[in-house]
Amino acid sequence: MRRIRQHRAPSAHRSPGLAAGALGLALLAAQPLAAQSLVVGMQGEPGTMDPQFNLLGTNTSALRNIYDTLLSRDPSLQLRPSLAESWKAVDDTTWEFRLRGGVTFHDGSPLTAEDVRFTIERVTRVANNPNSYATYIQGIREVQVVDARTVRFLTEGPVPLLPVNLSNIFIISSAKGARGTGEFNSGAAAIGTGPYRLVSWQPGQPLVLERNATYHGTAPAWSRVTFRPIPSDGARVGALLAGDVDFINAVPLQDVARLEKTEGARRLRVFSGPSAYVYMLFPELEKEPLPGVRDAQGQPLARNPWKDPKVREAVSLAINRNAIVERLMEGRARAANQAVPEGFFGHSGRIAPARHDLERARALLREAGYPNGFQTSLACPNDRFVNDSKICEAAAQQLQRAGIRVDLNAMPRATFFPARARREWPLHAAGWGSLTGESSYFLTSQIHSPNRELGLGAINYSGIGTPELDALIQRARRTLDEGQRRALLEEVMEKTMADNLVIPILTFEAVWAGRADKVDFTPRADEETLAIEVTPVGSPAR
Repeated sequence: MRRIRQHRAPSAHRSPGLAAGALGLALLAAQPLAAQSLVVGMQGEPGTMDPQFNLLGTNTSALRNIYDTLLSRDPSLQLRPSLAESWKAVDDTTWEFRLRGGVTFHDGSPLTAEDVRFTIERVTRVANNPNSYATYIQGIREVQVVDARTVRFLTEGPVPLLPVNLSNIFIISSAKGARGTGEFNSGAAAIGTGPYRLVSWQPGQPLVLERNATYHGTAPAWSRVTFRPIPSDGARVGALLAGDVDFINAVPLQDVARLEKTEGARRLRVFSGPSAYVYMLFPELEKEPLPGVRDAQGQPLARNPWKDPKVREAVSLAINRNAIVERLMEGRARAANQAVPEGFFGHSGRIAPARHDLERARALLREAGYPNGFQTSLACPNDRFVNDSKICEAAAQQLQRAGIRVDLNAMPRATFFPARARREWPLHAAGWGSLTGESSYFLTSQIHSPNRELGLGAINYSGIGTPELDALIQRARRTLDEGQRRALLEEVMEKTMADNLVIPILTFEAVWAGRADKVDFTPRADEETLAIEVTPVGSPAR
């Protein structure tokens, strides 16, 4: 008989003492007002306040300040209780979650199991959703309300990753959530249970939050938090140096040494750590003929060159990852040989390090029927990750040395992501973070063939997918035994990399900086910037 493990929050999380809470509020009240406010300069900004619309890192990073999930993740992406105080597998197709008592939404209404049920049902109903959260609820057949604090998820077969997946579903009020995305964006429906309440937001303007005094967790340190969008790297660093902001994300690598050397009243501190995000090339593997590819003389190609494994291997061999890491990223990245970082569940140690072999790349192109190479367009965002467009530019130059002439098209993320969803390019580059700490998140959403019925391949914009890979992914996602599931995920990753269905370049290192006299911070692998984790200097560790 399979042993079923029950997870429960530590008692300190279940019922914080009233005396401790009162003491925390008293200490906050004693602080100067300026010390209670926090201004954060952000490279990117959210595009919505709807917690189920457009699954992007810039959105989830902002929304996690306002909304909670049943389970959350610490900075190293390990699961911890949040709205659920405990969870367990009742049997192979049933998970039960026990909600924390006494939790209220920002409007004072109590959190109940009905809100959880409503949230899951709404995920699939959000209209015109470019990146659906449906990938996280795949396998859920029914949500049962047992009582006000108990909810059960009935699944279509075993779903071992359900607790991990639910750490990405923001719980909304069944009363407020019936409204549309526009009403969330106006603030009327943006009612969560998170540490901060929404004060104001509109595209291009700061996101302003205020402390939720009734928050169920550790009392938020800041009475008011302003996330100010500053997409320009120079302007963002300049704002920190001038004291206009207290903290910034996505520190440009060329400025790290300068920030670390600041002294006196304006002394700054840099916070850095390994990221979950891998930057990759995604060739279009399905369309034929393929717009945007031409022969060496500039004439349209009748066939899609990316369908040929030799061409994809040539691209991988043409990329000098170590040079990009050392020269462009100043050593603050790692050359990548697969789609998830080392140490993640499903990362395979059997995949050899990526090689750079320009002569072999040229030979493979000749063998594939392109002795003079060919031309292709390459699209990438220029404001999503540190040096993202520069990485693209470096890759384009390296491909040209192999004989592939690249027409580079770097653009703002607001343009890039909708166009990527429409599959407008023959080759694009983007970062992907397996924010669950394991590879199935990437494999089920981007390697599995699109399958709306199963909720798989929801973000597959490259035509990737074979019956063999699909079958392995489906087996893995239904395998409760951890060792067997790991072996299956590693097999899928090995086959994906052997055929160069995606072409990883590097794994990022995430870098933040802030006022040394005001803020402390533990870097997060998912690169999210959460106000409750930017703590005042000298405050107890969270």
